[in-house]
Amino acid sequence: MTFSFKSEARGDFGICAIPVLAFYQKNKMNQKKQKTLLPTLKERQRYVVYELKADKKINHVWDKIIEECNNLLGVFEAGKAGIMNVVYNEKNNKGIIRVNNKYVDKIKVCLGMIISIENINVNINCIYVSGMINKAKDKIIN
Repeated sequence: MTFSFKSEARGDFGICAIPVLAFYQKNKMNQKKQKTLLPTLKERQRYVVYELKADKKINHVWDKIIEECNNLLGVFEAGKAGIMNVVYNEKNNKGIIRVNNKYVDKIKVCLGMIISIENINVNINCIYVSGMINKAKDKIIN
């Protein structure tokens, strides 16, 4: 197999173009999709349903609650806990936070330790913990 380079003076590709093109096409065909994780290797999630009682209405409460949990847990613990807001219902002040199953107790403590947001007194109660989001959403409606 011989290869030649493109000469700017001549402007031709020579013999090089066909083997290189075939090489890229073969590699594209040989690429496989990344395998998904087995269910036993995935992180198990829990859904914590909480209720917020505040003196006044607060905008974007869910962001501030997660921010406070991150401050209380620290950077590394909060990263391992994987705290994420799922749903917040402003009508009845209830919401759902998704958390790693090993950090549920720590998140409950963090929610209990939050006493003020934006200089407004608040009280956050954990109502329910579930492994299924549909059951957690049912607790928000009721």
